Amino acid sequence: MVIVLAGSLLYAGGKQERSLSSGGTILTVDFWTAPNQGQYNFWDAIIQKFNAADVNVDGKTVQIKAQMMPETPSSEAGIQNALATNTIPALSTNINRGFAATLVASGRVYDLQDDQFFKDIVADRHMENFIGGWQIEKRQYVIPIYANAMGYHWNAVALRELGFVDRVPTTVDDIKTLIQNFQRLKNTRMKELGISHIFLRSELTRPELWWNRWYDFEMQYEAFSGGKGLVDGNRLLVDKAAAGKVFGFLGMFGDTIQLSEDLTAFNKKSPPYVVQITAPWDVSKYDAAGLKYGLDGDYVYGPPVVLKKGDIPYTFADAKGLVFYKGGKITAEMHKGAIAFIAWVYAKERNAQTDLAWLKTTGMLPMRGDTVDNPVFSAYIRDKKVLQDQAELVAHSVPAMANGAVSDILTALGEDGLCDYILTAAKNEPLSAPDAEPYVEKAVAGMKTAGSLR
Repeated sequence: MVIVLAGSLLYAGGKQERSLSSGGTILTVDFWTAPNQGQYNFWDAIIQKFNAADVNVDGKTVQIKAQMMPETPSSEAGIQNALATNTIPALSTNINRGFAATLVASGRVYDLQDDQFFKDIVADRHMENFIGGWQIEKRQYVIPIYANAMGYHWNAVALRELGFVDRVPTTVDDIKTLIQNFQRLKNTRMKELGISHIFLRSELTRPELWWNRWYDFEMQYEAFSGGKGLVDGNRLLVDKAAAGKVFGFLGMFGDTIQLSEDLTAFNKKSPPYVVQITAPWDVSKYDAAGLKYGLDGDYVYGPPVVLKKGDIPYTFADAKGLVFYKGGKITAEMHKGAIAFIAWVYAKERNAQTDLAWLKTTGMLPMRGDTVDNPVFSAYIRDKKVLQDQAELVAHSVPAMANGAVSDILTALGEDGLCDYILTAAKNEPLSAPDAEPYVEKAVAGMKTAGSLR
């Protein structure tokens, strides 16, 4: 295979070649972006530059044609329909690891493990420390693009009143102290501030909202288990001891968990709660509400809670990437063109600027290991503490499980264990969580059955 990029280097057949395109026939390569205007705008700007760069593959000039992927009833369903009708593009974004496992099982996506362009992107974006977490059946099929590392959103005013003036709570012992202080001040200073509960999380009792298990359970599970993950292929990996600690941690809040829905509480300067689970995509609405970020302001982000000081705060990443499709109407030449496009986008000399443009356009952090240290990013986030705090978690974030039955598995986790446990715990005083073991056993058995796992 020979691929030539105008004015740049690219591996081709193990050799580096430099050449200007000689023009010729157009090779059109179809590309689907996520069904999101911000992401489409990012890719559209990149594609305009690429299409003007005269990139040549096998004597033909590559031109990328982009559109948003259909999402009827979901983007995953739109992709599966396109596979069935042979209308799939050569590549698309918006693929999480769980859905990628479904695509791998179908045999319709390319294995990138041994491709030099893939290895170069991993090295140039410093992804070596976490790319292993994207494996499916010990092979690589996805190029990660972004990661929304999950964490906690703290009411900074409440934290200061509860004794956390210069730091956020980060350990289980910190949370115990916070709960004790809240109980002591519940009918005095907390009441004056209008704060009725510590933890806002109505989804904890809703098993049908299965995707919330990624956030309220798996975020803490990754922190307590050392980033082990829940499922690998058709194997159930759940560490029951760590799962029990997560149940107990959540149960520790007792009746200070607000289980009634309150969607806009933290958009206000004086929310009636101390903490909620949140993600980077919420920052824009807090900015729009005029909230000040930081311990001395209105709100501040914190990492998942760890068992003891010094533990790494592994977390769940709402992370997605891109894949290359095969079969149907996609020719080998189109696949070469798709590779040429992505190799150009993430070439060593421009990948940092590419990812910075992504951050500026979408507000989501790129999936790379040097966001905090790379001068291209540090110059942008230097005065944006909220981005710095989020960026530190990206390198410790774990993507979704590689199993197509992810929705069934996580539904069972809630339906067969966690949700019942929370309903029981929420009837108790704080710091008197009920024994989690029987609930965990039932949840794990349910997950195993739901996913046909071994």
